[in-house]
Amino acid sequence: MNTQPTGEVEQGMPTPLKVLFFDVETAPMLAYVWGPKADWIPHGQILHQSFLLCWGASWRGEKTIKADKLTQAEVLARDDTRIVESLAALVREADIVVAHNADQFDIPVLNGRVLLQGLEPLGPVESIDTLKIARKSFRFTHNKLDALARYLGLGSKIKTDFELWEQVVNGDETAMTQMVRYCKHDVVLLGQVFEKLVPYAARLRRLFDGEGFFCLYCGSSGLQKRGFKTTGAGTFQQYQCSRCLRYLRDKTSDAGKRQLRPI
Repeated sequence: MNTQPTGEVEQGMPTPLKVLFFDVETAPMLAYVWGPKADWIPHGQILHQSFLLCWGASWRGEKTIKADKLTQAEVLARDDTRIVESLAALVREADIVVAHNADQFDIPVLNGRVLLQGLEPLGPVESIDTLKIARKSFRFTHNKLDALARYLGLGSKIKTDFELWEQVVNGDETAMTQMVRYCKHDVVLLGQVFEKLVPYAARLRRLFDGEGFFCLYCGSSGLQKRGFKTTGAGTFQQYQCSRCLRYLRDKTSDAGKRQLRPI
């Protein structure tokens, strides 16, 4: 039986936003330290900065997981220029990028490597940080991606330890293959966790509100009129999303100032 809703499709809607999920894996810094509990290391004692080893990414609504990794020669030369540029190109193409701890780690790391490698700046990046959403909207014991995935019954991250990173930075190609697999799996989990958190993502709603006529849950422009919703404040046009099947309604009863709100 066809479960897709039928009815009048709202005309003149923008196309859905291009949402990119991504994750990066970086090499550890190498430095001279005087003890194992050093809290601060002068820049002169740092032998080399962290750099990208590999990245994984996928477009929302697509199953393909893209990835890029350093060759053995690039790892040993600590030259991540090529894969920084390949990831930066995807980020520039996206309307919104999503990562776990995006605003404190993934985006600043990518920006830093773009700057140091003399590449074209990313430009304005609209980001959604699933770590921030989890911390703001819930009171979970832990908010790491692995913990959230487990809480939500989505599985878990692939188990690794520091030895994998050590092998990769020493040029072990088999270890690099394992790291790419680890990174791509994180992207899958990220996308699944994101879909669970979307109804609670105030940041996502702010991005959509006033910027077009989109489903606030999934970003689809396929909204269909589904009668009216009457409350003490008045009567409002109601819509159903053709992608996620959830309902929304106008924020005000004044059609000339129409914006959506979830139901």
